[in-house]
Amino acid sequence: MIAAIVVLYYPDRLTTARLLSSLEGQVDTVIAVDNTPGISETMPLLFQEYCGPVEYIPLGSNNGIAEAQNIGIMESIRAGFTHVLLLDQDSNPSVGMVRRLLDAERMLQSKGEMVAVVAPQIIDEKTGVRPSAVAYKWFRACEIYSKPGAVDPIRSENLICSGSLIQTRVFNDIGLMRSDMFIDGVDTEWMLRSQNAGYSSYCIPDAVMIHNLGDGAILILNKKLYVYSSVRNYYRVRNEVYLAGLKTMGWQWRAYALSRIPFHVIMYAAIANNRCEAIRLIIKGIVDGVFGRLGPLSEKYQVAKNDIE
Repeated sequence: MIAAIVVLYYPDRLTTARLLSSLEGQVDTVIAVDNTPGISETMPLLFQEYCGPVEYIPLGSNNGIAEAQNIGIMESIRAGFTHVLLLDQDSNPSVGMVRRLLDAERMLQSKGEMVAVVAPQIIDEKTGVRPSAVAYKWFRACEIYSKPGAVDPIRSENLICSGSLIQTRVFNDIGLMRSDMFIDGVDTEWMLRSQNAGYSSYCIPDAVMIHNLGDGAILILNKKLYVYSSVRNYYRVRNEVYLAGLKTMGWQWRAYALSRIPFHVIMYAAIANNRCEAIRLIIKGIVDGVFGRLGPLSEKYQVAKNDIE
C-alpha cells in the first residue's frame, strides 16, 4: 500500500489538480501537508473532487519541507502503509511511474540490495534539463547519464526528493528527515545517512516525472546553476556549510561541498536582483552554518512561493 505525501506551499489550483489526476490509480491514498500560512478555503474543495482517498493536513504556517514530509511519513506509518511517495506540488508523474518504481525496487531487493530510495528520471518542465544520477569523487560530482531507452537502475548518491519511493520500514533504520534544516539539502543528508547505514539509492531511467527546478537554470563555466531567490540561497549556503562539518556526510561529499561553496557564493551574488541583500544573506548563511544555527529564518524572510524544493 502506497501513500503519496504531497507538500503544499501557496499551491496553484490547476497545477495541484494536474498532480492529483496523475496519481489516480497509482497510489492508494494522498496525504497533502500544507505549509501555506493561514487557512485555505480552496484546497479542501479541490481535494473533495479527487477520485481517491485524500487526507488534507493544513499546518497554518511554513514549517519547512522536512517537517511537512515527516508529518506525512508518520501518518503513513501509523496507518500501516508499506511505502511513501514523496512529491512536491508541481510534480507530474507519468502514467505507470509508480508501478515501474515498485518493480525496480523488488528486482533490486531480490539481488540482495538494501534499497533506501527508488526515484524516477526527472525532466525539468521549464528547461527540459534531465538531472542525472550522481557519484561524489572528492572535489567533484560525477554525473551518470543513462542511454536512450535504458531501463537498468542507476545507483546514485543524491536524488531529487520529489518522486522518491521509500518503504516505510526503512525509516526504522535511517530515521526521519532533519526538520531543523527546513528546506535545502534535506534529501542529500538523508540519502548519505542511509548510505552510512548500508542502504543504496537508485534512479530508474524509464520511470519519468516532470518537475520544476527553481526559477530556471543558467550555464556558467560549463556548470548548470539553478536560479532561486536570495532567501532560498541563504538556506542552500547555510545547510551546505553545516553539512560539510558532519563526518556522517562522508569525506568525498564534504570535499566536494567545500570546493563549490566559493563558486556558489559568487554566482548567487552576481545573478541576484538585489545584490546587497543577497550578499548579506549569503554571509549570514555561512556564519549560521559554521555555528550550527539551523531552523527557519524570522517571518521577515519568507521563502518565495515558487521556491519549492
